[in-house]
Amino acid sequence: MSICLVSLAWGAPREQIFRFNLYTNPISLDPALSYDSTSDEVLNGVFEGLVRTSRNGGIEPAMAKSWTVSQDGRTYTFKLRGDAAWSNKQKVKASDFEYAWKRVLNPATSSPHAYMLYYLAGGEAYHNGTLKNASKVGVQAVNDTTLKVTLRSRTPYFLQLAASRAYLPVNPSVVKSNKNWAMSAKSLVGNGSFTLTKWVPDQEIVLSKNRFYPEAKKIHFDQIKMGIINDPVRELAMYKQGQLDWSGPSETNINVFKLDKATKKDVHTYNPASTYYYVFNVTKPPFDNVNIRRALGMAISREMLTHGTPAYAFVPPGIRGAGKTFREEASGAPYFKEDADKARELLKKGMKEEGLSAFPETKLIFNEGHEYISSAVTSMWADNLGIDVYAEVQPWEELLDNRMALNFEIARAGWTADYNDPASFLEMFASWSTDNDSGWHNAEYDSYIRQAQQTGNDAVRMKLYHQAERLLIDQMVIIPVHYFKEFTLQKPYVHGVYKDYSGALVYRDGYLK
Repeated sequence: MSICLVSLAWGAPREQIFRFNLYTNPISLDPALSYDSTSDEVLNGVFEGLVRTSRNGGIEPAMAKSWTVSQDGRTYTFKLRGDAAWSNKQKVKASDFEYAWKRVLNPATSSPHAYMLYYLAGGEAYHNGTLKNASKVGVQAVNDTTLKVTLRSRTPYFLQLAASRAYLPVNPSVVKSNKNWAMSAKSLVGNGSFTLTKWVPDQEIVLSKNRFYPEAKKIHFDQIKMGIINDPVRELAMYKQGQLDWSGPSETNINVFKLDKATKKDVHTYNPASTYYYVFNVTKPPFDNVNIRRALGMAISREMLTHGTPAYAFVPPGIRGAGKTFREEASGAPYFKEDADKARELLKKGMKEEGLSAFPETKLIFNEGHEYISSAVTSMWADNLGIDVYAEVQPWEELLDNRMALNFEIARAGWTADYNDPASFLEMFASWSTDNDSGWHNAEYDSYIRQAQQTGNDAVRMKLYHQAERLLIDQMVIIPVHYFKEFTLQKPYVHGVYKDYSGALVYRDGYLK
């Protein structure tokens, strides 16, 4: 279907219909299998966990109306509200959460989020196969409205974890009856404030208010219409023409300096807890050589890229530390400096160690919308190091698949906080993490992460995470490029819609007026 037809179908705003653009298709609307920000935009409306994150970053009740925590901090007992129902009218039960969490941990599911449930007693052992009995995992439905969660150790940020997608419930009967249950509007069943009523790949997704949602009277939007238009120029035109109520290009940022005066009034600025970086496949020579990786990282002039705030570490500003933010508490940062002369020395040393007389053919893969940065970075490598790196644009889904399969040399990547804690970033590069797409395994790094997970002292925990981050960057497993600074456009009649700290669009409490 053409862009024009999509525009006509959406028309001018009528009733409480909120319209924005997704850019790309969701990878999956199965909470256990989705691993992209596009899917998150939909999952935010279709599913709801025990708790949710409030606008100010706190935790508030959702499917659970209350909870208690044991004195040692290891046992959480959640009381579910009795009036919650799935969009197929079935009651939401504590057993739905137990089933969903154990499904994520089940190795047969191949969930990229499994490591996020290692906090449950027996969770890691069940996932890696050393524990065969799922009933030994630390989540148990005591009855329909009581869920008992036992952690392997005290975890001060567990409620924030419980608000993330890895901990969302699914309907067991729906999942068991149809392996493709999450791939169409006809079969997907959720428990959130909205339900999926239309999904035409590459065209449009429509959510409608879930009349079985227990707080349906507080939901003002009747529909959420999400376009799938991978063209930021066209998206901006649609916004100006009144065909979109909100615009926030996730791949190519709005150039606020080129906006007309009237549109500039609609600009909102925010700093999500997100880091833009390049990741090396360290299993593929010559990128198994740390000096070569360091050379490429030091040869980029970040200030010249004009995107976001230059990054020299992984965890972005705004993520909490023991008292201040994690970045404020970092000592000795930045961990490295840009230095073209030093970079050339390191490259020469690394190539000698690898027995190379010439730099091998190398490809940098990235997804649509990142042509400018990729071109600029490869030009800097050519100018500063005298090496040619071919930049190849790939569809988003293909890029993700290639990264997870370690079918690349250097790849564009980005990470956004699942919860407000440095663990959300640093645990992904542990050897057991299913999100670790670098091929890097380091015993010292794993030790820092393990110790951080097991200590009950927040100051000690943060010190361990700082040591882990320093090692990660010293080894230049990734090249930090910038911390995101993004601009969105929002019509003045749109209220209650916002981007949270993770960069996710929250529309649950939105309305048009």
